[in-house]
Amino acid sequence: MQNALNEFLTRWELQDPQPVAETGHAQVWRVRTLDNSSAALKIYRRQHRGNETNGPRLMRLWHDRGVALILAEAQNAVLAGWLDGPSLGEIARSGRPGEAVRSLAAAAGRLHDLPTVIATGLKPLHEVFAPIFDCQFSDDCPTRLRDDMVHAISIGRHLLDTQETIVPLHGDLHHDNVIATPAGLRVFDAKGYIGDPAFELANALRHPKGMPEWVRRPQQIAFGLKLYANAMHVAETRLAKWAAAKCALSIFWRADGCVSNDAEADLLHLLLRKADQ
Repeated sequence: MQNALNEFLTRWELQDPQPVAETGHAQVWRVRTLDNSSAALKIYRRQHRGNETNGPRLMRLWHDRGVALILAEAQNAVLAGWLDGPSLGEIARSGRPGEAVRSLAAAAGRLHDLPTVIATGLKPLHEVFAPIFDCQFSDDCPTRLRDDMVHAISIGRHLLDTQETIVPLHGDLHHDNVIATPAGLRVFDAKGYIGDPAFELANALRHPKGMPEWVRRPQQIAFGLKLYANAMHVAETRLAKWAAAKCALSIFWRADGCVSNDAEADLLHLLLRKADQ
């Protein structure tokens, strides 16, 4: 990673790298550009950006809708304008989850209420979900989780086959991907998908991170569904179904294709109960 960092510091004429975040697939530094402004340099561990390959393309098209400014990109790196302020996830974890949920809905509305942009090269939801249809289960996988996964996968297949409106999607729009800056809410780290608008905030029902008990409260699930469905102008029931399907997809990804157990098994069950109402 140090060699890659040095490469991009030289290529994009950046200085003073300060590590600020690290995930399993990338590392982020705060850097200074030639005009002495701050920027976020994200370098991926592999020689590609994986599920985030198409994100910068969409962010550029959404430049006037409250997103981070994309300054430069390479096959395995992105340079974006620095965003000062707490994430909506941090706001929620500090004791203001209701404010965070409402702000997330507002950020989504700003992305999607303007006329739909014409975007090529985005990843269709059919391709995002395709691997889960080969899901396998270990012998010790709990029966309820196996049944719930099969049910959620079936729901996902039906949702994909019944998409009517197809729009560009951030693809990972949740509380920790929105910053409350002094200039307003700013969205970052888009995946760059395309498909059903009811998918856009489905993953938000699993967030904010670090608040598992709050996320699982039935009244919170109901509150989020109502607010998010209104923001995206979609039916609550369809959004609930996407939430269950996306939860199952996340379980599948973590299991690397063969599910045995998962910390979100109970959340998947709750989301399915809501989806089936």
